[in-house]
Amino acid sequence: MARPKDAVTPRIDEVALTGLAEGLLADLEPGADLDGLAFDGLDLDGLDLTRLVLDGCALTGCTADGVRLDLARLLECVVSRLTAPSLRAAGATFRDVRISDTRVGAAELYDGEWQRVAIEGSRIDYLNLSGGDLEDVRLTDCTVGDLDLRGAGVARMSVNGCRIGTLSVAEARLAALDLRGCVLERIDGGRHLAGAILAEEQLPRFAPLLAEALGVVVA
Repeated sequence: MARPKDAVTPRIDEVALTGLAEGLLADLEPGADLDGLAFDGLDLDGLDLTRLVLDGCALTGCTADGVRLDLARLLECVVSRLTAPSLRAAGATFRDVRISDTRVGAAELYDGEWQRVAIEGSRIDYLNLSGGDLEDVRLTDCTVGDLDLRGAGVARMSVNGCRIGTLSVAEARLAALDLRGCVLERIDGGRHLAGAILAEEQLPRFAPLLAEALGVVVA
């Protein structure tokens, strides 16, 4: 008899890219459809890359302040050491994407579609995933000032070894948002936390946050 699938753990495969050709700044333009390129150390500040498609590509050590990736598609891509005080990718699709060692101020990634996405060892001041559809997402060893999941549909998302300032979940639809191992300072919209998973030892720490979110006065 086949074993039932784990309904909690994100189902993410390793992204391994080989034989990539050198990508040039001139290749990156709105609506471009690029495959099998490695972009290394480029200055992408202020670029309009709306509807860009990157398939099997790597971005390493790039700066991207103010870049616009609205409706872009990143498919089987690796992003590492990206620096961006602000970036926007509204309505973008991230599928089989690994992001590591990245520093972002405000990441406006709302209304997107994320499938099998891993973010590791990164710092993001404001991660706006509101209104998106998120399935099989894993954050590991990250610091996030504000994680905004308002109105998002979430299935199998884990936050391990992370520190989060504020988690916003108003109107979210959660199915296995795994917060075990996460240090969380504040919850906004706690009435919509159904579907989240906590470890028993976290309850004493989370109880005041849940009480505050629910408007309960503990005297």
